[in-house]
Amino acid sequence: MNRMVAALLVSAGAAAVLGGCGTTTAGTPVTVVREVVPPSTTTAVVAPPTTSVVVVEPPVTVTRAPSLTSCQRLFAEGFSYTYAYNSWVNAGRPLSWDADRDGYPCEQSYGNRN
Repeated sequence: MNRMVAALLVSAGAAAVLGGCGTTTAGTPVTVVREVVPPSTTTAVVAPPTTSVVVVEPPVTVTRAPSLTSCQRLFAEGFSYTYAYNSWVNAGRPLSWDADRDGYPCEQSYGNRN
């Protein structure tokens, strides 16, 4: 009967014994009350999941600075106009150094020389 308690209530004080099918052997009506003991319960405590903070930096756009011309590079590095002129002559007088084709290179960086 697995943890059940059976109680017999017999009317008029007559004794009765239950048989295999739940009927009395003496023929006296019997009321059967069964008390069921509830199973023991276990309380489980579930902790909430741990939270973590993730900081996401905004995307950064990297753009290249426009490349410098030879004249701009010489000027930015502090070389004199005389050094830039001699470099132009040694390089074979490239036309890209003399924008107005007047024979004076790097005038956009060093200023007008003619």
